[in-house]
Amino acid sequence: MVHYKFVLFLLAILTINVFSQKKLIAFSSDAANNDKQQIFIMDENGDGVTQVAFLDLDCYSPKFSPDGKKIVFIAKTDFSDFLYMVSLEDTSSFRFPIFIDGGSDPVFSPEGSFLMYRSEKEESNAIYITDLLSSESYSVSDGSLSMYAEFSPDGNRVLYSSSMNENFDLVVLDLNDTTDKAQKTIISSKDAELHGTFSTDGKHIAFASFDINYKGTLKLCDSKGKDCKTITSGGSAYNPKFSPDGKHLAFVWDKTGHFEVYICNVDGSGIKQLTSKSENTIEYDWSGDGKKIVYESVGEGVASITVKEINPGGSQNLTGSKANNINPSFQK
Repeated sequence: MVHYKFVLFLLAILTINVFSQKKLIAFSSDAANNDKQQIFIMDENGDGVTQVAFLDLDCYSPKFSPDGKKIVFIAKTDFSDFLYMVSLEDTSSFRFPIFIDGGSDPVFSPEGSFLMYRSEKEESNAIYITDLLSSESYSVSDGSLSMYAEFSPDGNRVLYSSSMNENFDLVVLDLNDTTDKAQKTIISSKDAELHGTFSTDGKHIAFASFDINYKGTLKLCDSKGKDCKTITSGGSAYNPKFSPDGKHLAFVWDKTGHFEVYICNVDGSGIKQLTSKSENTIEYDWSGDGKKIVYESVGEGVASITVKEINPGGSQNLTGSKANNINPSFQK
């Protein structure tokens, strides 16, 4: 007689093989048996939903590695955040994920060899990079409270927000420069510059500038912090992301009274509202071809995940509203 657990193992392998032919979406959901937020995957049509994390902790913010074969995510306790990773090619990692470090806001380097994140492990909220092959980690930030770190598309620079000069400023670190000039502040003002992100070609940076009332204004500059211009006016805008095809810039904005996703051209022109729901849309991600976004719509106690085409604009709710489905991420 074939053992029941062995059958489940074979089914899991078959599921991953089927997934490999379609782009996946990873997300956090409380539809797990332990009633905690766990990590799930499904294809871009909402089919083949599979749980890939089974921790006795709430798990959030899954991110695919550049090759699409691994997923890093955050597991939370009441006091700390921890980073774990699962391999879609090794289903045993679903039950026994790889522990990376204490931290949050993980991002892979473009080639996938390194993981960058924010951590308080040395009693300072700093930016760290871990070599995923050797497991060695080191701090790259300036010693101040730092956050929202991102690699440049070529992997040679790091962009992050530093509080070294009281307000949060945008800082760029050249990873190949071993001199004391490797780190430069490129945007500094009386406001807090957060959510910095590189354009696909690395020539421009979009960010949100928050005033004392925590109202964000979306801005755009070149990679040296010059030629800065304002994109939004009124309300609060933040979380900009350039499309992988380099054609659009997306961001979240509460211009209509609740947060929705907007897109514009990469030069900031041609702003148009992309989502339109009665709930707030907070987290979203681009598909690898830049033709779709996946986003969460947060209602009272639950959230659903929807995929929407940029053109002509059709959308599909993938999860319904029977569970709290949040933090979607596209396999690139």
